[in-house]
Amino acid sequence: DHGMGVVIGETAEIGDDCTLYHGVTLGGTSWKGGKRHPTLTNNVVVGAGAKVLGPITVHEGARIGSNSVVVKDVAANETVVGIPGRVVRSQKNPDKKAQEKLAQSVGFDAYGTSTQTLDPVASAIHGLIEHIHLMEKRMDSMCQTIHRLGGEMPDVSMPELEGCELDKDQDSAKVD
Repeated sequence: DHGMGVVIGETAEIGDDCTLYHGVTLGGTSWKGGKRHPTLTNNVVVGAGAKVLGPITVHEGARIGSNSVVVKDVAANETVVGIPGRVVRSQKNPDKKAQEKLAQSVGFDAYGTSTQTLDPVASAIHGLIEHIHLMEKRMDSMCQTIHRLGGEMPDVSMPELEGCELDKDQDSAKVD
């Protein structure tokens, strides 16, 4: 099971129409007897260099991104990336037409993810920056109201956030 390239542990199970790219490991996490390697159900894609470890199950239609390390079960139609593997996309009831459209637009999807899959860290940062800009607008409005009612507010200049700007037309932040 450790010949070259792809490693498939002796108790691993692989369903129909699965794709394993180069350098994939379906490995164990112990030497105990019994089931100690992963089970891949049907239509699973495991990207290059990914490690799927332990007696876990990767359910139908799931996708594992390149170089990910997965040590927990993956639900049907989820896409998992990173170290440790985390879900970046989940389709509880996948739309077959949408999947076909994605396959056509992406073309050959060799590594289990696509350019249309959002980076969860970038999405979180984008959301935080957008929240900050909205809070600044709210704070400015509150300061204007306090000033209009005769109150005094200290004039403190805030540093600019580098690498992001407020889109004036849509009131949302853009990250460079």
